[in-house]
Formats: sequence, structure tokens, C-alpha cells
Amino acid sequence: MIDFRYHLVSIVSIFLALAVGIVLGAGPLKEDIGNTLTSEVTRLRADRTQLRQQLDDANKAAQARDDFTEASNKSLLAGRLQGVTLTVVVLPGADANLVKSTTSTLALAGAKIGSTVTVLDSWVDPDKESARAALADQLAPAVQAPTGDGGDVVNAVLARALLTKAGGSGSGSKTALEGLRGADLIRYTPDTVEMATGAVVIGGPVTGGSAAERTQKAQALSALAGALDGAGSGAVLLGQTVDPGDGSQVSVVTTSRQDNDQAKELSTVDDGSLPMGQASVVFGLLEQFAGNAGQYGLESDATAAYPALATK
Repeated sequence: MIDFRYHLVSIVSIFLALAVGIVLGAGPLKEDIGNTLTSEVTRLRADRTQLRQQLDDANKAAQARDDFTEASNKSLLAGRLQGVTLTVVVLPGADANLVKSTTSTLALAGAKIGSTVTVLDSWVDPDKESARAALADQLAPAVQAPTGDGGDVVNAVLARALLTKAGGSGSGSKTALEGLRGADLIRYTPDTVEMATGAVVIGGPVTGGSAAERTQKAQALSALAGALDGAGSGAVLLGQTVDPGDGSQVSVVTTSRQDNDQAKELSTVDDGSLPMGQASVVFGLLEQFAGNAGQYGLESDATAAYPALATK
């Protein structure tokens, strides 16, 4: 009986509370509640409008800065690389527009493009690792590359076929490049490659496969960039911002920066799609030729937004 009364009182209390709420909402508090809700909605709409305006203003300011930097680059970069022969190496996944704009920037700076080499997906295909290693050992003598680890050897073969220290002859380059092209590992233009003293390596996000496979491929491409850097007087690895929250892709630039030893030798730029990033490529090369390296751009692992600007 006590339990029944307890439940009865509880039920009556609930309905009484509902009734009081309805009465108050429809009666003396109706206007206050309505005014409060209306005021809150109005405030939220005003906040949204203000935030949208702030975003529009920020985008407009960023575009203006980019436009100014792009216009300034024409005089800032002109002739900076006069007399320098470069090779442009395009990694799998690189954005075609980034390749085009970077090539134009290098030309503006006065550099001569000795070759443009496109590295194909087969370069990092794990199923073709044995074939790559065998080919690398076969081609290594042509460019005096050391034999041993398959991945390192094939990287060294391509690097030595494209790059030389100042005054090097590049003997055997044609044989090595034709062998790599015949195995569908690379494409290149022109057919007669001119040896370069520096390299610009343009990377894209590594996608597809498992997370472990993506990481492995990014590390392999980063190692190739390192080999290119070591074969000449310097190199810059260039990329675009990759969303760190997107686990479906891995940045080659980020992978390179995570290698502490490589970060001391190879310069990287993560904002290549921006005019500031394009300027960083040119000044990054000049820094490389002086024996220094840096990590530039807007990502959290960059050491600075851009390299020191040469005054001469």
C-alpha cells in the first residue's frame, strides 16, 4: 500500500508540474519566454553575419597579399638563378598546376631546365621491388652508382643520371635514363637530357592502399628526394598543404621533415601553391647552393615561413 501511494504521488506530481508549466507558458511568463527566445535568435543571426563578414574580409586580405606577392615576385626573383641548370622531378600525385607554376617561376628566375622527369607509380610499387633492384644493379655501373640496397641503388641511378656537381661530365646518363624509362619507371623530356647542378622535386599526397603502404611509399619518395639532393649542389622538395586530419593521404614533405638527418640537408616548402611558396623555392635553392637547408611554409613543422631573402 505504501508503494502504491508513493507511485501515485509521483505521478500526480509529474502531471502537476506539467500543468504549472503549461499555465505559466501560456500565461504570465509567455511574453518573457517569447522575448528571450526572439532576442537569442536575433543575437545568433547577428553573430553569424559578423563571422561571415570577418571570414570574407580575411579571404579578401589573403587574396590581396597573394596578388601583391605574385606581382612582387616578378622583380624580386628575376635573374636570381641565372646560369643555373636545374632538373624538375615530378613525383606521383603532384598537381599539374603546381608543376606548371613552378616551372614558370624557375624560368622567371633565369634558370635553365635541363630536364623534366616524371616518376611513375611503379617506382614505389611493392610488387615490383625485386625487378627494380635487379634493374638498378644492372644500370648502376653506367653512372658509377654503388650497388647494394635495391631502393637506394635505383634512387642513386636516377639522381646520378640527372645531376652532377659543378664541372661533372654525367657520363652514362643516357644509358641509365633509357633503362629506367624502358622499365616504365619514369618519363622525361627532352630526349636528350642536359645534366643539372640542382633539383626541384614536386610532390603530391600519397594515397591508396593501407596506412602502412602509404607511409612506406612516402618514405621511399622522400628518400629519392634525398638522393637527388646529394647528387648535385642542392635540391628543394616542394608540396602543397595536406590536411593532417585526413588519414587517407600522406605528405612527402612532412615525411621528409620527420627524418632528422634528411632535414639537415634537404630543403622543403609546403605552401607551393601560394606565391610566397614559389618565392621560397628560388631562395631555398640559393640557400642550398650556399650549403644550408631549411623547412619553409605554413605547416606546424616548418622552421620558418620563408627563407632569408638574398640581397644580391
